[in-house]
Amino acid sequence: MAAAAAAALAPAAIAQASVIQSARVVRLIDGKEVFINGRTAKVNDTARSGQQLRTGRSRAELLFDGRTVGFLGRSSVLNVGSQCLRLDRGAVLMSGPQRTCLGTKVLGVMGTTTIVQRDLDSYNVITLEGVAHVGDPGGFEEQRPRQPAADAGSGSAPKAPLPRRSVEITDGDPSGRTTYICGCEVAQFSSDGEFQRQAVMSRSQLLAALNRFTDDKLQLPEGVAERIQESIANCE
Repeated sequence: MAAAAAAALAPAAIAQASVIQSARVVRLIDGKEVFINGRTAKVNDTARSGQQLRTGRSRAELLFDGRTVGFLGRSSVLNVGSQCLRLDRGAVLMSGPQRTCLGTKVLGVMGTTTIVQRDLDSYNVITLEGVAHVGDPGGFEEQRPRQPAADAGSGSAPKAPLPRRSVEITDGDPSGRTTYICGCEVAQFSSDGEFQRQAVMSRSQLLAALNRFTDDKLQLPEGVAERIQESIANCE
């Protein structure tokens, strides 16, 4: 799906992307080479705005602002900023609200699971489930008002949520400045955040990307894992 393509978003997914202020270390995997501002981190240590998380040969399970699950890969550097997270090296998987800087652009999601990879001169954004968007800070997606929930009817029991494939389809950014990355897709951006290319990933490629983070030592929460498996099952 190219820039300005229509995005399938649930009503609750339209709120402004979340600015994350803290990252708590939940678990250390494959050793203790996890650092906050250069000091060895322990479980429950927290990196706050202005601080840096770094891994060597180890990985780390993180909890951002007490609600967004994150896995930081080996040999990665992640900065917790006042306006956004910034990945300087390596890869991070995040599930939940986030606001991540890609150069001068911003990756925003609500309730979506993505992998961000940073090489020397580019970023790759992989969407495992849901829809992510990359655009200007304060741009179209961040300005959109929250869409009211559907009326369940006076005096009646709440309606069951619609299946994910039946959510309302909302129009994309009419200016064409926002890139949407749906499940099964990867998009590449320059180190400055400029869109370069986009492609569909196969089921095996997505599973390989996911398996870099999760194994018998590190598992996604049950609901998140189910959504990802459902999304990947729809890929070719």
